[in-house]
Amino acid sequence: MTIRDVNLIYSKAQAVLLAGDTASTNIFDTGSALTSDIGLGADDVFLSVICNTTASGGSATVQAVLQDSADGVNFADVIGGAVFPVASVIAGAVLLQIPFPTRLRRFTQVAYRVANGTLTAGKFDAFVSIGVQRNLSRPSGFTVV
Repeated sequence: MTIRDVNLIYSKAQAVLLAGDTASTNIFDTGSALTSDIGLGADDVFLSVICNTTASGGSATVQAVLQDSADGVNFADVIGGAVFPVASVIAGAVLLQIPFPTRLRRFTQVAYRVANGTLTAGKFDAFVSIGVQRNLSRPSGFTVV
């Protein structure tokens, strides 16, 4: 089980369809021009970006990218996840899951980077949490003997 703070949710079932970068619904503001120390207070602070609703869109690819900014307007890439072909972006797929980096600039957001086409469907969740939710898929049903 993870512990989540509602103020650290970047996206909740955010639809992403267009090619290029789509910024997360929310931006996190540390409230200080000093470098962010969000990850220094606990050992298990993670950024997770997870597919909420299966994506589709021909030969498109999807990548989750953490970005930071000093002014909340001009963002730069900090860490990019793997580039996934759209066929692999199914509900529950983890696009990026990393210990939250320290020494970031005041504002952070997640960008959903779509390349090689557009998406016709796909929604995503992105959040910072203490701990990592690791749901393991098991076959349904059982046999009683």
